[in-house]
Amino acid sequence: MYSILQPHLQAVVSRRTSNMDGVLGFNPVRIDKGVEDCIVVGSDGQTVKINQEGVINGTVMCPFPGVSSCGVINSNSWIGSWVDRNLRKAYMGSFPLGEDWQSTSLESEDSDNEGPIQSISKSATWTRELQSEPVAMCSVEENIVFACLGSGIYMIDRNASEIWRSPYPRWRELEDLVGLDSIVSIVRRGDEIYVFSSSGGYSAISIVNGHEINNGILPNLPEKIHDVRFDQDSGWIIMLNGKKLAISDDLVSKPIVFKVPGPVMDAFPHERGWMWTGWRHDGLLSNGKLSIFQRSEVGISLLGDKVLTNSGSWGRFCGDGTFPDEN
Repeated sequence: MYSILQPHLQAVVSRRTSNMDGVLGFNPVRIDKGVEDCIVVGSDGQTVKINQEGVINGTVMCPFPGVSSCGVINSNSWIGSWVDRNLRKAYMGSFPLGEDWQSTSLESEDSDNEGPIQSISKSATWTRELQSEPVAMCSVEENIVFACLGSGIYMIDRNASEIWRSPYPRWRELEDLVGLDSIVSIVRRGDEIYVFSSSGGYSAISIVNGHEINNGILPNLPEKIHDVRFDQDSGWIIMLNGKKLAISDDLVSKPIVFKVPGPVMDAFPHERGWMWTGWRHDGLLSNGKLSIFQRSEVGISLLGDKVLTNSGSWGRFCGDGTFPDEN
């Protein structure tokens, strides 16, 4: 499935960031969240560690030559992936959270090489070259489950040893969309993981051995999916590409669809409902009531009652207004 990658590397001087005014200093695309520490991922490959209060704890580093395609916090490490689309190669690496990382270098160490060598930071505990592009990840205790485009679903341990592999899910109803469809989300639920495709296909896979348990199509979705979350009390929230989102207690019944100002970027369970942030708005669904709050910027991710925006600044959840009355 993968082979050991041993790149030649050259360290470059890293940039240390300031936490004044709560500004990151770069444009974020997501937060990979852990129990204590989180990693903010930037649009140009930046990463920085923050705590659950959003306080920066370390240095802005670039472990890959470009933006990480997906990543997770697992134990005391961040596992991220990167795709070199020019060379059609994909890589994965594990980076310890307890220390600063050295940034990668685009400079060649061999003058005979044509063009720059795009390397992975030598701070990585391990690195792997993959056969195809990683498109989604999740943590399962000390292990990592990830999907590679068109290749399969894999579980590896913290040292990158393979535990099992499962075939890439297929849905007969979506065969005509194979070239346009892709796995977009992996969600753990009990002893199973659920893999979702952009066209609404889902596959339930055993955590123990990787065998597919169930396979189906989400009914009556008006738009493509870009992410899915689950909570035992709040059920499923299905984040769509356009100006709608869907809520469901299960994956068989017709979901309840709500109109929103734009795509939802991140969601968190809230009192048997959901709170979220997204394209120029925050949202709250509580006791069946939908509340929308305008936001001048795009909300990228939620961290407690804080929202990280696309400019790299932090704001309070509830848009540019006030928090709704919950009484």
